[in-house]
Amino acid sequence: MAKKKLSAVEQAKAAAAAKKGGKSKGINKGVVLVILAALVPFSLPTVVLVFFTMLPTLVAWVVEKGPNRYAFLCVGGLNFAGVFPYLFSLWFGVHTLDESFRMVTDPVMLSVAYGCAGIGWGLYGMMPPLVASYLASSSQRRIVNLKAAQAKLTEEWGEDVAKKQTP
Repeated sequence: MAKKKLSAVEQAKAAAAAKKGGKSKGINKGVVLVILAALVPFSLPTVVLVFFTMLPTLVAWVVEKGPNRYAFLCVGGLNFAGVFPYLFSLWFGVHTLDESFRMVTDPVMLSVAYGCAGIGWGLYGMMPPLVASYLASSSQRRIVNLKAAQAKLTEEWGEDVAKKQTP
């Protein structure tokens, strides 16, 4: 039996319905917790340092709802960028629990890690209005250019070009 050909619109609707009914492909929180629990015995100093310095990322991950986790990405990326130099020095220096606790209680290190996370929160809060204003101004510029082109065509071809014809 021959298959019925679907239009592009029907294909898109079917794909959207299949995606809506399917499971999301995000990070499962249980999987992350199991992986962290498995890492604890092998690298406890690293886990201690990462846990206490990446708390803003953990908060962004838990609090944010929806399929797109942009706050988690903004905060997490910059938070990790602030933590990474200290994590690197822990890995290639003295990798002990005492050194990890010394680093976690260092106010400069905490201010760098949490300051970078704060910059991430700032970017997350600041970018949507900036992008919206850019899109609005570029749309306005496009409208002005299209109206100028329309006026030029009307001048060249006459008023009949600008009239809307109904069938």
